[in-house]
Parts: sequence; C-alpha cells; structure tokens
Amino acid sequence: MLREMRGGLTALALVVAGVLVAVSVDLGIPGQALLQSLRFHIAAVLLGLVLLLLIGGAWRRALLFLLAFAVSAGQGAAIIYRQQEAREALVAAPSKPLLKLLSFNILTSNPNGESIARFVVGSGADVVVLLEASPIAAYVDVLRAAYPYFGGCEDGSPCGGVVILSRTPLADVSVQSMSGIWLNRLVTATTEIGGQRVNLVAAHLVKPYFDEFAAEELAKLGAVIGRLEGPVVLAGDFNAAAWSEAIERLMTRQQLLPGPGYPATWPVRLGPLGVPIDNIVTQAPLVIDKVEALGDAMGSNHRGLLAEIRVAD
Repeated sequence: MLREMRGGLTALALVVAGVLVAVSVDLGIPGQALLQSLRFHIAAVLLGLVLLLLIGGAWRRALLFLLAFAVSAGQGAAIIYRQQEAREALVAAPSKPLLKLLSFNILTSNPNGESIARFVVGSGADVVVLLEASPIAAYVDVLRAAYPYFGGCEDGSPCGGVVILSRTPLADVSVQSMSGIWLNRLVTATTEIGGQRVNLVAAHLVKPYFDEFAAEELAKLGAVIGRLEGPVVLAGDFNAAAWSEAIERLMTRQQLLPGPGYPATWPVRLGPLGVPIDNIVTQAPLVIDKVEALGDAMGSNHRGLLAEIRVAD
C-alpha cells in the first residue's frame, strides 16, 4: 500500500515538475506565458507533493523534486527581486504625495453599474482607469460630479472598453488598438498634477494563450510608451503577472517600476491566493508608495487596485 502511494505521488510530482520546466525554460509552446503567471501556485503544489513523499519515506525522490521547486521558485523570486531593487532607489529618495489611482476591470456584464459609479466617486482617487466599462455608461452624470474629464471615447463619455477618468484636465487623448483581436483597448492621455506632468496609459491586454496576438499587443504597448515624453503611469488588466517573462521584458525595456507588493486580483473567489493579473506600474520619478486590492469586487470577476503614487526629487 505504501509503495503504491509513493508511486502515485511520484507520477503526480513528475507531471507537476514537468509543468514547472515549461514555466522556467522557454520552449516556445502555446500557452507557456499563461503558466508563467501561475509559477508560484504550481510550485506550491509541487512543494506539497514533496512533503507527502517525505512523509512516505521516499526522501531521495522528494529531494529531487525539491530541487525542481527551488530552481523554478528561485527564478521567479529573482525577477521580483530585480523589480523591487529598481524601485528601492526611488523609495529611498525624498518624495511627496502626487496622486491616488484606482484601476478596475468592472466586467461588461456587471449589473451593479450604479453602485460602482458611486463607489468610484467616493474613492478619493485623482485618476480612475476602468476596463470593460459599459456598466457605468448610464451613470455619466454621477461620475462627472467628481471626474469632469474623460478619455476613452470620441464624445468624451465612457464606452464599453477602456476609459480614463480624471479630476484634472486631460490632453493628447488617444484611443488605439493593440491588435486585431480586440479594438480600442489602449487609451493614453496626459495631465498635470501639482505641477508634475504625467502620462496616463490604460491598457487591457489579450489573454496570454493567444500567443502571437499577446506578443503583438505587448510590442505595440511598449512602442507607445517609448514615444511618450515624461514619466508614465501604466494601469490596467495585463492578463498576466508582473513576473511573467513577457511583462518582465516590457517593464525592463520601458523602465517600469512595480508597487511594493503584487495584490491578487483574479479569480475573486481565491482572494489573496489568486493571481495578480491586474497591475499598476510607473516610471521614475513616479513611485508607488502603496497598492492594495479592493475588498469588494462588486460583481466583477476581478478585484480592483487602489494605488498611492509619490514623486521623488
């Protein structure tokens, strides 16, 4: 009985370890980018199997799988360390509060548009990025009481895709498509807050298992950010974690900095054990002082993010 249990655990651990290899090594296989966002979840499953193998007395096999766990988890931890190390240089500099930003994928079919609109107004955010924004389209008047400036549709009102709401005037508003699979999911604008010019970029990226489209969208997003003059705040639904290879490459090339943590946003039912596929990142001298996920998803399948951003001297 014990031997059969060891065999079953070993077979399962081999499968999980094989998935971790696909996460850690670029094999060019479809869907690999999706697995990278789940790196730490997969590694946690393997670690649990390692513990069961140890309890079952198969310590040689357990040590072998523990090595696979350590390599993959260590690789992911190294990415996070590099991102946080780049951020710490700004954190250590003298700075002052600049703006509060709310980013929220509210879900196209969400029936709670009015409640969300009233929450947004009361959030205290200076800038709001909404994705799949059609549920709040009927409550423009409610939103305009706090946010008189809109970017995202030609008539200045929120539409079914991506919209930026601001307390301060928006200039150079642009609505673009990043690929042919979804249209008008990239909105850029500039504003000035406390004498500081800020480029606002709101993006809703395609799911990473659309490999070619995902690469095309990230290339377009990087090119758009690269042409902007002045610091950038990028927010939205990346459909991938900041430690996935594609997002890490975008952040490195465009010198984008994460917040002090990576709050889980999806799926809502997993709470803090979910995946941080919604993100807010900045360019120097802007640095995120605090970022947290909303406690109530208000009918969405994502949790929103609220970030406090400072400007360093």
